[in-house]
Amino acid sequence: MPAAQRHLPCRPPSALRLPRRRRDVGAGVARLLAGLIVALASAGGPAAPASADDGATSPPEWIRDVKPLLGRCLACHGALRQRAGLRLDTAAALHAAGVVDPASPATSTLLAALEGAGVPRMPPEGEGEPLTPAEIDVVRGWIAAGAAGPADERPAEDPAEHWAWKAPVRPTLPAGPEGFPEHPIDRLLADDRAAAGLTPVGEADRPTLLRRVTVDLTGLPPTPEELADFLADTAPGAWERVVDRLLASPRYAERWARHWMDVWRYSDWYGSRGGNELRNSRRHIWRWRDWIVESLDRDTGYDRLIEAMLAADELSPGDAEARHALGFLGRNYYVFNRHVWLHDTVEFTAQAL
Repeated sequence: MPAAQRHLPCRPPSALRLPRRRRDVGAGVARLLAGLIVALASAGGPAAPASADDGATSPPEWIRDVKPLLGRCLACHGALRQRAGLRLDTAAALHAAGVVDPASPATSTLLAALEGAGVPRMPPEGEGEPLTPAEIDVVRGWIAAGAAGPADERPAEDPAEHWAWKAPVRPTLPAGPEGFPEHPIDRLLADDRAAAGLTPVGEADRPTLLRRVTVDLTGLPPTPEELADFLADTAPGAWERVVDRLLASPRYAERWARHWMDVWRYSDWYGSRGGNELRNSRRHIWRWRDWIVESLDRDTGYDRLIEAMLAADELSPGDAEARHALGFLGRNYYVFNRHVWLHDTVEFTAQAL
C-alpha cells in the first residue's frame, strides 16, 4: 500500500500525551482544588458577626465586628476631620461623645444616625454606602452588650502631627561632662546612650579611621602613601584636612554618582543590536551618567539637580550641555508602548526624587 494511503495509528503521538507522572501530578492538583472548594462551600464563607438576638453565645466585638463597619465614616469622623466634634475610631470616643447608651440601646444617637430615624442618615446620601439592616443590628447588639472596647485602644494620630509637616527646630544641646564630644550630633548621640545606660567603645585607631572615611567617601581604600601622610600629620585639624581632601577628589563624585544612578534607575540602552533597533532607554544615555558625576564634582545642590533633570530644556534653552540632565526622562523610553513609557516616567519620578 502506498505510504500516502496508510491509516494513521489510532494512538496519538507520544508528543501529544503527557507522561504518566505529569498526569498523576495534575490529577493530584485537581483533587486538592476540589477539596478546597468543597471546604469553602461547606463553611459558608466568612463567619458573620454575632448579634445580640441571634442566639449566639458571643456578642459582637468592637475590634472584630463594629469598628470595620464604621470605617466608612472615618473620612468625616476620624483623625483628619471631626465633623460636629465627633470621632468614631475608638470605642472610648463614642462613649465620650455620648452617642452610645448601653442602658437604652434604642435611644442611642449612633443607631438613630445609622438608620436615619429622626435625624439625617449617616453617611449622608451620596457620600457613602449606608449600613445594611443586618450591619446595624450588629452595632445594636454591641451597644446592648455594653459597648465595650479595648482599654489600651489608641486613636489614630492626626496626620498634621507627622514630623514631615513640622518645621525643623534646633534642639538644645545637652551639657555633658568633660570629655563630651564637641560635634552637636555626637553630643546628642552621647546623651541618648547615657540615658539608655550604654557605654560606647573607645575611639578607633588612626589607620582604622582613615580606612573608614576613605572607603565611605570614595569607595576605595587609602593608599600606603595616604596612610603614611595621615600618621605623620600630628598637627591640629589633621582629620578635617583628610575629609576635605577626599571631598575634593574626583573619586568622591564617581563613588556617589553610582549611588544616585541606582536611585534614579540609570541603565544603558538595549534592544536588537544586530538590527540596530532601540527598545529601551536612549543611545546617548551615557551623557546623563557623565552629567551626574560632573554635577557632584561641582558640588551642585540636590534641588538644582532635580530641576535640571525635569526641565533643563526650559531652564537653560539652547544649552546643549544642560540638556544632558534630561537623560532621567529619556531613561524610561520604551519603543513598544508609549503608555508604559509615560507611566514609568511619572511613577519613578515620584519614587526617586
